[in-house]
Parts: sequence; C-alpha cells; structure tokens
Amino acid sequence: MVALQDVSAIDSAIVHPLGEAATLGPWTITVLEVVSGEEAASLLLQANSENPPAPEGQVFLCVRIGVRNIGDVSRAIQMVDFAATGGDGVLRRTQAIMMPDPMLQSVVEPGASTEGWIAVTVDDPSVATLWFDSSLLGGSWADGFFALVDGATLPAFDAVAANDTDAGVDPRAPAAIGETVTVDGWEIAIAQVLYGTDIFDIADFRYQALGPTNSWVVGAVAVHASVRNLNPFPAFFSDITFELADFSGEAWDHTPTMTGPEPDVSQEYLPGASGEGWATFGGLSYNDPQLIKVQPFKVGGGARYVIFDGLQPVAGDADAADESPAEPLDLATGDVVETTEDLVNLRSEASIGSTIIEELALGTQLEISGDAVDADGYTWRLVIVTDTANEGYVVQDFLAPIEN
Repeated sequence: MVALQDVSAIDSAIVHPLGEAATLGPWTITVLEVVSGEEAASLLLQANSENPPAPEGQVFLCVRIGVRNIGDVSRAIQMVDFAATGGDGVLRRTQAIMMPDPMLQSVVEPGASTEGWIAVTVDDPSVATLWFDSSLLGGSWADGFFALVDGATLPAFDAVAANDTDAGVDPRAPAAIGETVTVDGWEIAIAQVLYGTDIFDIADFRYQALGPTNSWVVGAVAVHASVRNLNPFPAFFSDITFELADFSGEAWDHTPTMTGPEPDVSQEYLPGASGEGWATFGGLSYNDPQLIKVQPFKVGGGARYVIFDGLQPVAGDADAADESPAEPLDLATGDVVETTEDLVNLRSEASIGSTIIEELALGTQLEISGDAVDADGYTWRLVIVTDTANEGYVVQDFLAPIEN
C-alpha cells in the first residue's frame, strides 16, 4: 500500500458549496437549508417528543435536501444515503429518529423532483460537510461532498503509511494491550478490556435490560480501541473486526456482538481520520477467551492477535514473553500460600488451554497439595483454595508463602 496524501488535497475539489446544485450520477442534489444546534434539537422535538438528545460531544444538524432524478429509470433516495462530518473526519449517518416533515425517503420517477429532511450529528457544526454515498448505486461513481456552512472543506489529516506491520501476526507471540497493530488499511490499538458485570455497570439501558445474571452478560467481553483509517478512501470500521480467540488463533464460535457501552467503535472514517470506542461480545461458559483476534476483512484479509491484559481472564497465566520455566519456590505439600495479583486463574490442568475453575482475588489463601509441574513454559502448583475447597493448578509466579 502507498502512503496517503493530505485528505483536503484529494477531495476538496468535490466539496460543493452550500445551496449549489451538483450532478452526481443519476441525481442532481442541492442542500437547501441547514439548521444546527439548539434550533435543530427543537425542530426534532417538535417532530417527536421522544426523539433522543445528540450523543455526548456531538451536535444535531437538520438538513433539507432537494433532489432531481435526471436518469431514465425510477430511483430511490433515502436518509441513509448521506453522512456528515465535522472536524474529526468521522462520517455519521442519519440517526434512528423521527424527522421533521417531510423526511427524505421516496422513489423518484425519471425527470421528477422531491425534497425532505435528514438529521445527522457532527462534532463541530462550524466546519460541517455532507457526504452522498448511495449503497443502491454501488461504487463511488456518484459520490460527492457538500458544504453545510459557507466555505466548509473536508478536514485535513497528516499523511500516513498504510503498510502492514508484523506486531501480533503470530498468535504464539501476540501484541500487548496498548500496542498498535496495522493490518489491511487500519491502524488499531486496544487500550482496555472489560469483562462480565464491569461492562453491565457502564452499558446503556438496552444492554442492562438483559439483566446482570444473563449468561451472555456474565460471559461478555468488551474492548475499547482506537482506530485510524489508512485507506485512501472513506471506509467503515466494523466491531466484528474483533473476535475472541484461543492461543491457536482460532476464534470462538457463538460469541455474538452486543450493544455495549458508548461510544461504539463502529463508524465510517475519512482517509487519515481516527476515532475510538467499544466493541462488546457475549460469551458462554465453555468459552475461554485468551486472545483478541483483529481481522478487518474476513475473506482474504490478514489477522493480528492481542493478548488480554493483567486484569482479564488470562491474568493468572504467566507473562507470554517469558518462555522459560520459573525457578520452583521452596514449597512442600501442606504449605500455605496466597495470590499476589488479582484474578489469578485456577485451572483444571497444568496448561494455559485448560478450563478455568475459579478466578482468585488478590490475597486468596491456598494450600499446596502436590508437586510442581513444568508445562507450556511455566511452573504450576497444584493447590486447594481454603475458602471454596476447589483444587486446581496455578502458575507459581502469582504465589507467595504466607509468613507465620
């Protein structure tokens, strides 16, 4: 892949001035009126008192658009054919809300015209532009940008290289939380991972309606990621880029995407633009997520792997970068120890791929019940949990003797 040029140098010529008709494929399109901020919010509340407010950090724009079908067949025009951006380069499409009358949604006969309202949100209405990109037409031959304020142009971003990097390419040597991976035109860094009820506590009403004991909620995993579009064209980043996988690199089945915390990382981005947000997945009791598989294109695309950080379900396994077994502690059967980190995994076998019996809190008291075992590059101790009587294996790096 080649380095991108400055976005404004690529696309500024196709930003049509406010009020000027533009011919785009079979359409002549004109932005007739733009209402923003509190006035736009008021207009939407008049349309329906149940319309929600704009998301945090964004402002509503109500845009009245006129279109004329200059082709020779009937064409459909709809609100989702348009997306707007401010200064951040994130392209946001029409919200799922009730529009002022008339809304832009109709089939237009050859030679006929129509007009209607759409509603979009942007981070900065003072530099807002609108993108026409009809999925019904296919390709980019009829795409175009419109200024939503006088003199607006597309936001400019620094040139970036789009070459794939090797970080995380092998599931046996995954990238770390916070480390940037570059694959198939996207630069991606996972900054945080949440699990189970921690997601429930910050999710919205749609997620919380499932209840905290729902099996999908209990086994859920959410990742907060920053992404950057390195492609030389506007592109959509989907939350299904992320999958939960084991150390073989195989993704777990039956881990559906869920409506988790806001903001959602799934957005459309201009070339060079970046954003951040959450992707959330439901899990079942037999899932043992060890890696996050990052694959923007599911057919023919590359993949990268990121290991969960120390607060996640694999926290009880030793540092993957240290492949040599640790020196055995001077422990004997019957000795009492405690965990030195939070969420240490108690496993059914001395293996990083075995079932997790229990996640042990910091300071959990254990009794050594068997000899040390070296496996998967780590030294394991067979232990019994004092409080629960559960028996299993723990990586010895997370144990310390309790002084009498």
